[in-house]
Amino acid sequence: MVGYSDSNKDGGIATSQWELYRAQRALREVAERHGLAVRLFHGRGGSTGRGGGPTRDAILSQPARTVDGRIKTTEQGEVIADNYGTPELARRHLEMMTAAVAEASLLHTEPRHDEATIARWFDAMAQISNTAFQKYRSLVESDGLVEYFLAATPVEELAEMNIGSRPARRSGSISGISNLRAIPWVFGWTQSRQIVPGWYGVGSALVEARSGGMADLIDEMFQEWSFFRAFVSNVEMTLAKTDMDIASLYVSELVSPEYHGIYDDIRTEHGRALESVLDVTRQDNLLDAHPVLQRTLAVREAYVTPLSYLQVSLLARRRREAAEERDPLLRRALLLSINGIAAGLKNTG
Repeated sequence: MVGYSDSNKDGGIATSQWELYRAQRALREVAERHGLAVRLFHGRGGSTGRGGGPTRDAILSQPARTVDGRIKTTEQGEVIADNYGTPELARRHLEMMTAAVAEASLLHTEPRHDEATIARWFDAMAQISNTAFQKYRSLVESDGLVEYFLAATPVEELAEMNIGSRPARRSGSISGISNLRAIPWVFGWTQSRQIVPGWYGVGSALVEARSGGMADLIDEMFQEWSFFRAFVSNVEMTLAKTDMDIASLYVSELVSPEYHGIYDDIRTEHGRALESVLDVTRQDNLLDAHPVLQRTLAVREAYVTPLSYLQVSLLARRRREAAEERDPLLRRALLLSINGIAAGLKNTG
């Protein structure tokens, strides 16, 4: 089983995606040496931070010969309704998956480029991954990160909803992100519109790579390497759902001023990621190459934004309540706001 959730929580999206790609290649090589047929089980969640994204692109971006007539994948959360909510949707999704598996199996039996090109791309991706990892770890290891996360997101309130298979946190006191489970980690960041697991570290990595003379190589990778193109595309989609202005409302109203520096760092890195992705994709705006998705997100935004303002107010009121005086109507309104934002943004956890 290839696990996306905790690898992303621990290392950030760039390192998670790259190390899983390398691991699959290594598993394939070992299996081939011993004459074994391996079926990889992709433990994908709905969000980009947990391996989500367009299914067809995900299948076609796998290493050569790892999809050999077979693949296994999880379908979780809102993805089930989106992909199988009606017989027509289910049929279309299964046909698309079958076609992608057939294409990957028949047309990707060997690498599509020569060894020298692949080596250059792998070296570049290793550098990008390393820089992104260092930047991501500097965030999650910073003093007060856990306190900031718990205050700036409704993750604690999420535990009151009957939509999770596990508690939001592992038992015991919280000493770091290792005590937080991957699904609420992604869900919390998404609710507050920061969506850190989907892009953080990528901006610094791409800026450093381009300043180090790799600009042409990055452009080549985006045009010709399906893995890198799918990776950038998923980061772009996540950035399109991120709204640091709305996030600032959560921070100003709910987070102690001593932790506001964490938000400043996240916002700065968001700016780098936005500029870098637009540079790679040669666009003026996010999703210009996908006008239908761009329009869909714009329409949803009109409904999600008021819910975010309501949620901040409800969270502030809820946290001021004494435990013995909890208002059930306030609790219901808060949980409905969480549900509404999740439904509007999708790819939430």
